[in-house]
Amino acid sequence: MQTGELEHYVRKRLRHSLSGTIWSMLLRDGYVDDVLAGAEEPDWLVEQGRMILDSRAPVETPAESADERGPSVGQERAWALSQLVAHHAAVDPIVVAFRTKHLPDGLIPRTEVERWIQGHVESEGERASDITFTIPEGITHDWTGPTVTFNPPIAEITGSVSFSGRVIAYALPGDTAVRRCFVKADGVLDQLSKLGETLADALGWQPVQATVFILTGVTPMISIVRVSSPAFKVRHNVDLDWARRIKLDIDPAATPQEVLHAFEQARSEHTSVKRRSMTPKHLRLAAFACAQHSDKPWAERHRLWNEQFPEWSYPEQSNFRRDATHARYRLLYPSHR
Repeated sequence: MQTGELEHYVRKRLRHSLSGTIWSMLLRDGYVDDVLAGAEEPDWLVEQGRMILDSRAPVETPAESADERGPSVGQERAWALSQLVAHHAAVDPIVVAFRTKHLPDGLIPRTEVERWIQGHVESEGERASDITFTIPEGITHDWTGPTVTFNPPIAEITGSVSFSGRVIAYALPGDTAVRRCFVKADGVLDQLSKLGETLADALGWQPVQATVFILTGVTPMISIVRVSSPAFKVRHNVDLDWARRIKLDIDPAATPQEVLHAFEQARSEHTSVKRRSMTPKHLRLAAFACAQHSDKPWAERHRLWNEQFPEWSYPEQSNFRRDATHARYRLLYPSHR
C-alpha cells in the first residue's frame, strides 16, 4: 500500500472532520512509517488515530506570523524582535543559497506554498525509508564519502530494526492545524525541511514557520512562551492519559503574567473536560483497592478497607467496588468524561 492509498484508507475509516489533522499527527509521530514498513497493519493505524481523537488533545496549530501593519497591544516586544530575527535569517548564507537555487524567480506568495510543495512531491517521486539497525558482530565497515561498505556484505538483519520517513511541515493562510507530507531523501523538500528545522531550533521558531519563511519571506512571530503538549501517550496499546504534560518554553524576558496566561490557556485547551479535584478518600480508595490489594477478591478488599478506614467505611460491597473503579478511572484518565 502506497502513502496516498494508506492516507485515503485512514481518513475514510475515521470519518471525522479532523481526519486530515490526525493524519498529520500520525506522520509526525512515526506511526505511518510503521505501517508502510510492514511492522503494523492499516487498521492499527486507524486505531492510533481514534486514540488521538478520544484523547481530546488540542490540535497542533501553526504559530502566528507577524502582522505587517504593526504589533497588537502587549505584543510590541515580541513583534519588534520577530522583525529583527527574520531580517537576520534572510541573509543567512544557507537560506540565500537555497532561495537562489530553488526559487530563481523570487519568493512565492503564501497561498502558493501548497502548490509548490505538492509539485515537488510529484516530481521527486515516492518516499524512501531510512533504516536504523545494529551492525552484527564481526562486520566491519568502511565509510568513503557518501558510501558505506560492509565486510563481509550484510545479507539480512536480525534484531532491532526501525524504519522512518522524512516529513516536511507547512501551513497555509487560515490553517488551524499543521500540514505534513512525506518527502524523498535528499530531494529539494528534504533540504527545505532540514533547513527549516535548523532555523527553527536556532531562532525560536516552529519548523512550520521556518518552512513558510524560506519560501515566502513571511515574518514568523516569535512566541514569548511556547507551549507543547503530546496529543496522547500509549505503551503496549494502553492509553497513558495521566502521563501527558504541558511543557512551557519561556523567554527569560517574559513577565510572570505572560507565563501564567500561557499556562492557563494551555490547560484549558489540554482537555475539553472540566476536571474536578478528587477527595483524599477517593484518592486513597483508588490506590488501596486497585493497586495495593488488587490481587485479592473484592469481598476481601472491602473487608480490609472497612477495617483500616472505619471513618470511610462502606456498608455495601457493591458501592465500594463502584467508587473504587470510578476513582481509578478518574485518576488515570483525567481527560475523559
